[in-house]
Amino acid sequence: MAAPLSTDEFVDRIFSRPVARLIVRCLAPTSVTANQVTGVAAVFGVGIGVALAFQHGWIAAGCILSYLAFDCADGQLARIRGGGGYLGRAMDGIGDYVTAISVHVGLALWISAQAGSWVTGWTLAALAGIAMAWSSFLLDRYKRRYRGDEDDLDALRAEAAATPGIKGWMISTLEPYAVRLEGGVRILEREVYQARVRWPLRLWLLGGPTTHFTAMAICYASDLPRVYAWIAGGPMLGLTLITLAWQIVAERRSPPVVASTR
Repeated sequence: MAAPLSTDEFVDRIFSRPVARLIVRCLAPTSVTANQVTGVAAVFGVGIGVALAFQHGWIAAGCILSYLAFDCADGQLARIRGGGGYLGRAMDGIGDYVTAISVHVGLALWISAQAGSWVTGWTLAALAGIAMAWSSFLLDRYKRRYRGDEDDLDALRAEAAATPGIKGWMISTLEPYAVRLEGGVRILEREVYQARVRWPLRLWLLGGPTTHFTAMAICYASDLPRVYAWIAGGPMLGLTLITLAWQIVAERRSPPVVASTR
């Protein structure tokens, strides 16, 4: 049986994770927490949207690279300090949502200014945002399924109930997403499943969120926001549809490798 594939996207392997390791090396001896690093990543994420709104493509590209590095560094820092909990995951997810909203609002404003049309700007930005969100969710689902990652929903609910205030609410927001990620299936034979879906997984990794951010950085630095929107809503959305069809066929082929839990 072949060794399991890495579930990191290409740019994460060659850029985000190596730079994040340098950041963590500097932060490890300090009192800076992983959740604070998550906050820094979110600040850069919001900075992307602000730069786009003012049509500063190079600044947006720089914020994207910084966001990718710090978004990896929080998890690395948590792991070297004994592993992160549900609160850290919840904060990371909320930071990702804030970043995505900021980026695509800024994109809509820039395209609107270029095109002289609010309809064009918001339509293209919405299409790009939907394409990115959908591909990111599906990559998360299928790479977790490939690795065998499962959430203990009872433990999640218990931690949310035991954590007071807004932190408890933040943890509770993980439950519906975790249920959607599971997709109502369980893997019957892990190694057989991994062999069956190796090629679809490779395609998922070509169209994940880091790939979207990389395309953004290139297009924004070149003052071509509409080109990114068309790439996201055209070829990358098409890649998602093709990969999803391949994934479904691979999982449903006989003999079965997944079973319904519903």
